[in-house]
Amino acid sequence: MTDDPKKNELVFVVDDEAFNRDIAVRYLKKMGYDARQFADGPSALQALKSGTPDLILLDIHMPGMNGLEVLAEARQATSKGEMPILMVTADSTPDTVVQAFELGANDYVTKPIDSRTLGARIDTHLQLSAATKQVRAFAEGAEKIVAEQAIDLQKRNDDLVREIRLRLEVDAELREAKRRAEEENRGKSEFLALMTHELITPLHVSLGFAELISADHQDAMGPAQYREYAGHIAVSARQLLCVVKDMLALVKHDTGKLAINESELSLKDVLQRALSEARPNNVEAGVEVDIDCPPELEILGDRFLMTRAFSSLLSNAVKFSHKGARCSAVAALRPDQSVEIKVKDEGIGFDVSQLPILAAPFRQNSTGTTRTHQGLGIGVALARAVFDLHQAKMVVESRAGEGTTVSVVFPAVRTLTAARPQLQRIAL
Repeated sequence: MTDDPKKNELVFVVDDEAFNRDIAVRYLKKMGYDARQFADGPSALQALKSGTPDLILLDIHMPGMNGLEVLAEARQATSKGEMPILMVTADSTPDTVVQAFELGANDYVTKPIDSRTLGARIDTHLQLSAATKQVRAFAEGAEKIVAEQAIDLQKRNDDLVREIRLRLEVDAELREAKRRAEEENRGKSEFLALMTHELITPLHVSLGFAELISADHQDAMGPAQYREYAGHIAVSARQLLCVVKDMLALVKHDTGKLAINESELSLKDVLQRALSEARPNNVEAGVEVDIDCPPELEILGDRFLMTRAFSSLLSNAVKFSHKGARCSAVAALRPDQSVEIKVKDEGIGFDVSQLPILAAPFRQNSTGTTRTHQGLGIGVALARAVFDLHQAKMVVESRAGEGTTVSVVFPAVRTLTAARPQLQRIAL
């Protein structure tokens, strides 16, 4: 009788790659086990009909009959306790590993195989297998002791399975966290580039015209030209001011500090002012914009924020429309006394499944090297924030190549009627 009990224990190695089989067999023989190798699943299953080994190392990914199919068929004739099966794979995704456990695998090891890990796993499962066989063979007087040993070994196996699951989950979470961090870094870099452009452009325009005026030492320019240059400076300054105010409004909203200064507003005046502040200007862009709003329609809201919100929507409508297209802003009183405003364009549109991404600040329908439109990409985010403060619901409908419609519905409580106490009017 041999001194090393491992000399009597046989391990089947099933792998389609000869190199992997040879490495595993060398490890097993060095550990003191006897090994028999098979290049495919059917030959291993055929060998099982003549006798079962003490343990099987089974590769998952094999041509023809894969390891999971071999596992399922082998388990029809043998139990987990009688013949442990350890799956060998380079694929450690949770779904593949869990499927193997569900089909009856005892454990798994990953490629490339580590000899120490392999030895620990084999020892554990062969001990569990031996304990299971002893429970069946022993008399009733020894069953309790052997059962306790089997339970302890099973607990170790269960702990190992839980450890594997936890490790796989942690790996997945780390990969997702890395992806989110990389995306946030890209977003910050894109925003800094956009912010630099949006601030520098109007500053350059203002500075250029100011330098022309200051350089006119001979008073060669007349009053008309002075007024023209001053107008360009004023337009650029207002554009710069709008960018800064929009950014401040978003920051205040994110920190919960954005408050509304409610007043009685003429909705038609708000829409007309919003169109005048829209960038790009619809006239310069060659896009017609129709404002259809009853002059008597009034709502309760913040004049500045409402104007900026609708200006953002109209800016997007103009920005993403081709020259010669028509856009519209139509407001109407609904039967339930709520007010609905629809901003519609005939532009490029987009896939609405991308709306959560596009509605995030500093994102556009095109970014990076494919970005063809000006702006910081905060229009939709700013509008949604303002409308949320006014208890209004915003719905976006769009189809690529067919245009976009943004519907905003203000509740009846914000509609001004003859029965509502009049507030101080704001001259717009």
